[in-house]
This record gives sequence, structure tokens and C-alpha cells, in this order.
Amino acid sequence: MTDLHNKSESELQELLDHAAKILKEKQDTRRRDAITQIQEIAGAAGITVTIKEERKKKNDPSSATEKVYQHPDKPDVTWSGNGAIPKWLKDLIKSGRDKAEFEIIHPAS
Repeated sequence: MTDLHNKSESELQELLDHAAKILKEKQDTRRRDAITQIQEIAGAAGITVTIKEERKKKNDPSSATEKVYQHPDKPDVTWSGNGAIPKWLKDLIKSGRDKAEFEIIHPAS
């Protein structure tokens, strides 16, 4: 086993990236194999099966992140939690408030 403590940050990042790529390939292969098996079993029983995989596209508006933080005095002012923290939230945090106070709680779907 490789001693990871002796690796540089860039070497560790390269290892992580490589491992993530291999993991995704293995998961994709397992998914394709499972779909093939399901279709073969269904076909042997005289059943037609359609597998519909749900994958959100990056530019699909329906995949937009829900707003998760809300200004306490202006409910229409929100922040999704992505990107730079807005000035209103920075100011509230600087004044000693906790960011968690402004989270919008969404019921589980």
C-alpha cells in the first residue's frame, strides 16, 4: 500500500481524481450489467421492460438548486447556498448571527 503521508498535495489530488474516475466507471458498468440482467429475465418471462434512467442535465432549469437561505426582514431576498455569500448574509454573520438561523426548511419530497 502506498504511504499517502509522503505524497504531495498535487499527487494526492491526482490519486483522488483517478480513483473517482475508476469508481464512476465501475458504477456505470454495474448499472449497465443490472439493466441487461433485468431485460434478459423479463424477456425470458415474455415481458417487455423499459428502463428509464433519471439524470439531470447541468443546464436543465428543473435541476436548479432550491433557495436555502432567506433574509430575515425581506422574505423575497434569498440565497441558494451556491457561489459567493451575499452581502446581507455576510453583514448578519459579522454582527454575530449564525448562518443557520436563515436556512429555509423544505419538507422532504
